[in-house]
Amino acid sequence: MRKCILPITGMLLIVSLISPATCQTGIGGDTGFFSIASIPGEAQVIMDGIYRGNTPLVVPVYVTGTPSHTITVSKPGYLPWTRTYNSNPAAGQTIAVNAVLEPSSEQGTLIVKSSPSGALVTIDGSMGQQAPWTYTGISAGSHVVRAVLSGYQPYLTLVNVPPGGTITVDAPMSPLSQIGALQVKSSPGGADIYIDGFYSGYTATSIGNLAAGSHYVTLRLAGYEDWHGTIEVPENSVAFIDAQLEVASAATTGAILVSSNPPGASVFNDGVYQGNTQPGDAMDLTGLLPGTHTILLQLQNYQAFTTQVEVRAGRVSIVNADLIPATTPSQSGTLLINSNPQGANVFLDNACVGITPLTIPSVPAGNHTLLLRLAGYADYSTPLTISPGEAFQVQAALAPVPTPTGIEILIAAVAMMAAVLFFRKK
Repeated sequence: MRKCILPITGMLLIVSLISPATCQTGIGGDTGFFSIASIPGEAQVIMDGIYRGNTPLVVPVYVTGTPSHTITVSKPGYLPWTRTYNSNPAAGQTIAVNAVLEPSSEQGTLIVKSSPSGALVTIDGSMGQQAPWTYTGISAGSHVVRAVLSGYQPYLTLVNVPPGGTITVDAPMSPLSQIGALQVKSSPGGADIYIDGFYSGYTATSIGNLAAGSHYVTLRLAGYEDWHGTIEVPENSVAFIDAQLEVASAATTGAILVSSNPPGASVFNDGVYQGNTQPGDAMDLTGLLPGTHTILLQLQNYQAFTTQVEVRAGRVSIVNADLIPATTPSQSGTLLINSNPQGANVFLDNACVGITPLTIPSVPAGNHTLLLRLAGYADYSTPLTISPGEAFQVQAALAPVPTPTGIEILIAAVAMMAAVLFFRKK
């Protein structure tokens, strides 16, 4: 049975669930499901404004929750498919959603803005630019737009570029004025963590700088059922997930483990962006339909890597790409930054550029100063030098700021009072 552990007024609440593959907390009640499939498969799904993953997938919902759900299914080279469902499934019931996508081979223009401006924007994990920015010659269809700005909640959406047209995304960056943290463990460990569609490391780890409130969490580990949960992160406190992953019993899909040397490459499965490879952790592509899949890896200043992978039901295939440097690398490199715990604000040359874990493409070659800052931890600062075409990695272990003991607080208070009396006498 799946368990979800959360702090409630200083206590730990253990919630048992109906579905063994799902952990949801915060609203309460019985659970139903939306089973979402598409033709062609491996299309991206946004449901109720949150990126849930790629088809085929099952999304749990509370039967007493909001009864209206908008589902958008899209894939590069295809027009988007959108439907609104105005009722929830009954307890234990599954509503089948089958999206048939219409192909399109045209290109369009994508304009990305942010409020406030200056957010670091990536399209399908690459083409990093500072908002506002205009992308031309973008293939029509679905693309993942991500915007990050230090001090603000990350923004992620699926955007559908119209054939021969222009679409504008204005990313509203919500200030992180009320934040909490999340500690995630799984058995077995090493599961990829996605929070509201963002890769956030792998188990076991802690993630800071999360906006207080509800977050949709997915854990993915090849050979095991995906774990999904809606987690309530308390303000100025820590929520906990301790997930017992279940071996994939229904052998109808397979998985691919993807890694690259160097890491930081954008990964595409059949043209659909999946995320970026990370140092020390293979990317788990789960729930893949049996058959031949095309895996593409792209990293600035390296030649594109493409391979055909035969996926079999119940089996795990492995792709380990040794990327070949480009013959004419640009005068820039890629910077991969991670921290323990994660969720630290990243400052490059005193400019806010995002939150760990973070991949920054197109960093000018030369000397730079990196600063990581997370509440409750000492600042981490280091100089670094990036060579043209280099993929530079930073793994920072943040040191907790010692909490003063009662005696230390009393001593400080007495010292302060003595200083006040001294200056009054003078």
